[in-house]
Amino acid sequence: KQGCDEKIPGKQVKAAVKLAMMDDDKKRTVMVFGLEEGSNEVVREKIDEVLSVSCPTEKPAVRDCVRVGGVRAGARRPIKIVFRSIEGAAAVLRSAKNLRETRFSRVFISPDRTREERAERNGLVSQMKEKIRSQPQLYHYISNGQVCSREKVTPLNVSRLSQPQSITPQTTPRITASSTNIQITGRDPSHRTGLSGNPPPSPFPPF
Repeated sequence: KQGCDEKIPGKQVKAAVKLAMMDDDKKRTVMVFGLEEGSNEVVREKIDEVLSVSCPTEKPAVRDCVRVGGVRAGARRPIKIVFRSIEGAAAVLRSAKNLRETRFSRVFISPDRTREERAERNGLVSQMKEKIRSQPQLYHYISNGQVCSREKVTPLNVSRLSQPQSITPQTTPRITASSTNIQITGRDPSHRTGLSGNPPPSPFPPF
């Protein structure tokens, strides 16, 4: 019979804590690919420039950033960024699309993935590229671990959705008052009569 006060081995506790900390750090981390590399560069300054463009309203606080991998001539090593909060890393991943139309259009930001996760991601990217080739009329993207497709948003579609329907205006009768009579003006200007339906009497005596 096991009691509630049964002690868990210390090694298991340490392993569980270490695993939880690693998972927490992983969620705080993103990888930046394609950022130009220089011999005397300051990585932190380059990352600050990228984040200022991708997150112009509120830039998340960075705890550390460093290039990873061996130096190779002409190669651009990825940069590993660790943020102070999980929310900061998530915000950067959401706003990465803001770099598309900027001077950082060739810079890509992605989560920190394991080797197995990278292999799975590469397979999805290959599937997406094949769909782009075979079905160019659709927009293809990766979401929740699968390749999805939808109709492309074109200026014609947008104008068709935003164009208001044509409505035939209806004429509302207008009532005008004068010192001698009251006239009702409708759609046809020739239908002007007095209240009795006959032409209004002349205010001058007949000759």
